[in-house]
Amino acid sequence: MDNTIIVALTSAGGPVLVAVTALVLNYRGFASINGGFGSLESRMLSFESRLDARLNLLHADMKDLNKTMTALEIDVALLKDKVGL
Repeated sequence: MDNTIIVALTSAGGPVLVAVTALVLNYRGFASINGGFGSLESRMLSFESRLDARLNLLHADMKDLNKTMTALEIDVALLKDKVGL
């Protein structure tokens, strides 16, 4: 083989090797990012379910408070009627 052929093959092979390496590394990077998004999505779903549970508890507590306040208002109204206010 002539030196010029070896130089030509080396010159042409270098950019091809760089391009293939870049594509492989890019693919790995995107796979890693995709895995990160999957993890983030599962954490967000977990947070959403915990928030929903807390809001449901708060809603139930507010219903109980409303019932208690209504009963108290009725009792106060009855006492006012007995006293004559």
